[in-house]
Amino acid sequence: MPAEFMGLLDDIISWIEIEIFALHNLISLGVLVILAGIIYLFKTKIRDKGRLILNSVPFNLPPGWPAFWDEISYRFGLSIFVLFYNLIAAVLNLPIALTLIAGYLLVAWLIIRTITWLLPTTVWVRLISYLIWIIAVLNIIGLYDLFVAFFEDLEVSLGNFQISLMMIIRGVIILGIFFWIASWSEKYFRRRLQRSNSLTPSVRVLVQKTIRVVLYAAALVFALSSIGIDLSAFAFLGGAIGVGLGFGLQKIVSNFISGIIIVLDKSIKPGDVIEIGEVFGSVKTLNTRFVSVVTLAGKEYLIPNESFITNEVINWSYSDDLVRLDTTVGVGYDSDLKQVQNLILQTMNHNDRIIKDPEPVCLLKEFNDNTVDFELRFWIEDPAKGVANIKSEVLMEVWDLLAENDVNIAFPQRDLHFESFSAEAVESLKEIFNNSKNQDSSDS
Repeated sequence: MPAEFMGLLDDIISWIEIEIFALHNLISLGVLVILAGIIYLFKTKIRDKGRLILNSVPFNLPPGWPAFWDEISYRFGLSIFVLFYNLIAAVLNLPIALTLIAGYLLVAWLIIRTITWLLPTTVWVRLISYLIWIIAVLNIIGLYDLFVAFFEDLEVSLGNFQISLMMIIRGVIILGIFFWIASWSEKYFRRRLQRSNSLTPSVRVLVQKTIRVVLYAAALVFALSSIGIDLSAFAFLGGAIGVGLGFGLQKIVSNFISGIIIVLDKSIKPGDVIEIGEVFGSVKTLNTRFVSVVTLAGKEYLIPNESFITNEVINWSYSDDLVRLDTTVGVGYDSDLKQVQNLILQTMNHNDRIIKDPEPVCLLKEFNDNTVDFELRFWIEDPAKGVANIKSEVLMEVWDLLAENDVNIAFPQRDLHFESFSAEAVESLKEIFNNSKNQDSSDS
């Protein structure tokens, strides 16, 4: 056993002497140490110069990019220098064993760190990180091409089309990259559109939807083309897709088209106060499939776009935000009508939500059986805050002011006047009274 162990130890020492302490490896290690030292001496200048360059880019970088750049600037600079050395060494036949390994590891670390900074930490992000490390290690030990060839050989035939496992893996990766680019581009354009004052909200939503569809469609086409798939092979799917859109996707397509119509005719815009069915609230967003309406109670209704085309919709702020509200107050016939009218006008003129132009009006509406009815008409310019609550507020204030001035709010009542009784009616009443009295005596 000791002899076997000593033999293994001798083999390890021999391998280290041959592979690690070989002259070409020592030269490569020395170059790597020198490059690392140079970058360390100039890391402050590299960091500051990088910040100036990133500040001058024509688009907005994600929040927190200065701290991210400070973290990666040293390794980024070292990877650039290592890359240049490897290119020069390959031409001049200089030792590059360790610098090549360092280059793979640095690039892998930079890619993974950038992905984890840009994307939230999820299972998919971790899987991508592991995959990048695996690719880097396979390149270092020289097995990457062998694995690629192995996965290329694992293929199936679909008619005249060959699909390999490597093609699927490459397609998923490329599709994910293109979709991420499309998602980032869509967010960038959305931020630019939201800051644009020259576009109406409806046009802004339409442009956003168009950009989203175009970007994701382009990402899908580019991804399929990049892995060698002939897009003409999918032409036969056109008929099937048409049938699917006509039957299975009928409602989805209907809502999508209805959403485009809503945006184009500008009948509903974000911020409008609408009433559809029993839902009253403010439009929050216009989406591809539905309109989000938030009520004063905090409920958010997701109403399909088609409902706004086929049903009656009341838009309280279609042309402007001015809304006239009507309500009725009834007082007794013994009231001073001029005084009542003045008190009601006084109440409406002192309410902060009621505007003064057009001015509120109090009209004598009609003489009812039990009341003299006044109609209150007033205008508000903030229907998003509610219309039922302002009516309630005005009526409460009218009640208080009329009560302070001894004006009675009328209510239904009937007066019965007995002019005469017949003798038979009097005798009947006496008999009923006596029977009731005798019954009470017997019970006691």
